[in-house]
Amino acid sequence: MKFISLTKHGFMAFWYSYVRTLNTIWPSITLAGKRLVISPNVYKPLENEQACSDYCHEGDRVLDIGCGSGVGAVFCAPKAREVVAVDISLAAVRNTEENCRLHGLTNVKVLQSDMFSRVEGKYDFILANSPYLEDEFEADDHQFATSVKYLPTLFAEVGDYLAEGGRLLIQFPLRSRPRIEKLAAKHGLELVSAQPMPPRPLGLFLLSVLYMQIGFISTFYLLRRKPAPAVAADAVTRAERVPLVAA
Repeated sequence: MKFISLTKHGFMAFWYSYVRTLNTIWPSITLAGKRLVISPNVYKPLENEQACSDYCHEGDRVLDIGCGSGVGAVFCAPKAREVVAVDISLAAVRNTEENCRLHGLTNVKVLQSDMFSRVEGKYDFILANSPYLEDEFEADDHQFATSVKYLPTLFAEVGDYLAEGGRLLIQFPLRSRPRIEKLAAKHGLELVSAQPMPPRPLGLFLLSVLYMQIGFISTFYLLRRKPAPAVAADAVTRAERVPLVAA
């Protein structure tokens, strides 16, 4: 087991270096007609991540947690009242800022934050593009594909930041649905839908093969808080049932 863990860690260390080289050679990508620049140390969106904006409602206050290159922020901002985009990686923060400037977006605030550490307020819509693989790297720019804490922290704390009727959208592999449902139940959330992401066009698919981003059925999991249990009409407190005695 330890050998397998060390082998996976070694491969991921190589993969981060490999992706950095590819991003240097191809420093941008065009999704749904919008060009995004991609920094060498930032995740390149290759799975139609921009489709997250289909779940965003007009006038939403949006939190993009783990914003990466800013694809979620860029595509949700035209619908949203405000977008707050955060990432642990300073390179990702700068990259998101650059893409927001490129598209003339003025309603996006970008912060460096380890998960919710610098997040304030309530949000109607929270985006979470979680790292798919569980492994631990200390460097902040090695967090976009590997993390042991992202999902547990997300579920443990997201309820504090969801507005009444707020929604959480997580991008994660389809095979992990039982884990998503278990974490949701533990933290007072319920799964509303699980929809595989739209098929990639041929060019995007071939690029994802080059980046070794294959083998996952990436899925949008839409969650919300469980409704509070209905209170029966005759369920009153003891104080309400016991008449007051005049002094």
